[in-house]
Amino acid sequence: KESPGYKEAIEEYKLYREASVKYNRINQKNMDLRSLRCSLLLKLNQAEKFKNFESIYFPYNVDFRGRAYPVPPHLSNIGSDLSRGLLKFKESKPLGPRGLYWLKVHLANFAGADKMSFDDRAGFVEKNMEHVRAAVNDPFGEDRWWMDLDDPLQGLATCHEIVNAIDSGDPESHECSLPVHMDGSCNGLQHYAALGRDRIGGKAVNLCQYDEPQDVYIGVMEEVIRRVAEEAGTTLNIDSSDPDKLTKSEREKLKCNRAAKLVDGQIDRGVVKRTVMTSVYGVTFIGARKQIQEKIEEKLEAQGLDVDEREQEIHAACGYLATVTMDVMGELFQGARQTMNWLATCARLISSQGQPVAWISPTGIPAVQPYRLKKPYTIVTLLQSIVLTNTSDSLPIHRQRQVTAFPPNYVHSLDSSHMLLTSLEMDRRGLVFSAVHDSFWTHAADIDEMNDILRETFVDLYDRPLLEELKKSWELRYPNLEFPAIPKRGDLDIEEVKKAPYFFQ
Repeated sequence: KESPGYKEAIEEYKLYREASVKYNRINQKNMDLRSLRCSLLLKLNQAEKFKNFESIYFPYNVDFRGRAYPVPPHLSNIGSDLSRGLLKFKESKPLGPRGLYWLKVHLANFAGADKMSFDDRAGFVEKNMEHVRAAVNDPFGEDRWWMDLDDPLQGLATCHEIVNAIDSGDPESHECSLPVHMDGSCNGLQHYAALGRDRIGGKAVNLCQYDEPQDVYIGVMEEVIRRVAEEAGTTLNIDSSDPDKLTKSEREKLKCNRAAKLVDGQIDRGVVKRTVMTSVYGVTFIGARKQIQEKIEEKLEAQGLDVDEREQEIHAACGYLATVTMDVMGELFQGARQTMNWLATCARLISSQGQPVAWISPTGIPAVQPYRLKKPYTIVTLLQSIVLTNTSDSLPIHRQRQVTAFPPNYVHSLDSSHMLLTSLEMDRRGLVFSAVHDSFWTHAADIDEMNDILRETFVDLYDRPLLEELKKSWELRYPNLEFPAIPKRGDLDIEEVKKAPYFFQ
């Protein structure tokens, strides 16, 4: 091992491995781009076939939690920006006195102006009307403002509606069939805050009345930036010239310090947003690191850094940043964390009996978690080996997945219940409604009424003692188990949601 030949071979192997990782990474990017192109062509092909139909219908599938998904795999309202930009409601409606206002708010949301008040969003679009008109008159001309929107094709469709309404001379009578969205503010945390009557969490996710929207992502971002800057500014008195002589503790300190120096100054709202959003849905450390790495690499590439060359360094830095982000979230959202821990503890007790976790959703849907230990069988033929998997309900349950998946699945059953209750009330009032989980759609003219409905149904949902009902159902089913006490609730008044203007925005 001390010979020069051995050391040279090791160095060559390391270079080969780095080159191989870089090749596989670039090859994966190319395959991803090809896949996106194929998906785009399939969507356009479907749209071309249906464009002359007076109306098209989407059959829906409801999963075990009650969440509704359109069955068609390519063109649907749950699809990409292209799919959503192509689709309109069958029926048109006059915009009325407030429809144009909500179209402007809708466009401002796509432009990233969703952290200001509704009036300021409408004013933002009015200040940018020159860009809006340029998008309609010459979308591929010199002024390509619309291409920088978060969802450019939906934004372009909205630009057309706004210009057409204004140019009609009578915007209130202008017929519009474009769906306008109202989205929940980090909806998973909204449900946890309502379950635990958590006032601090409720304020952060707009369950309370404020003149301007609260941004939960900004709060997390600021604390993450502070911690990373503090670590990056720390000078370590560690001699790293010979890594083999370092202790485990010194290696860890050095690793964190280098990681902090790499990502310091690169952190913004977008870097932490997906991790915060998915934290209540059980995102793992690996998932959080991947989400953060995608954003950090985009930033470093824009600065001219060869991300493939420094892939290992970036990977380690994003692991450090994911750890910091998840630590901050655990401290800021203690109410949600207590409820999540209670749900996981109960799931662990049930799975210890060899039973899948089951419950009844507030809308009456019986939910049973399907996670079981799958049994693969390899069948060897003359041509190939084929792996078949037995997914029978008679197989033993997967205990770990039953526990980790239950808190997010239970919240999904609550958000689906809220969506279904809202859709039923919208239908009762004769209003058009569509939704993608926590994004509710209707005509621009009906946004104000839908806003009232979705708040009323949310309050009605959480007026029920949901956790008490859940615990009681389990105690009846498993009389030999002793379930822990429900976490102590806070002092949030759920009725405040009715007056919270940015609950959905």
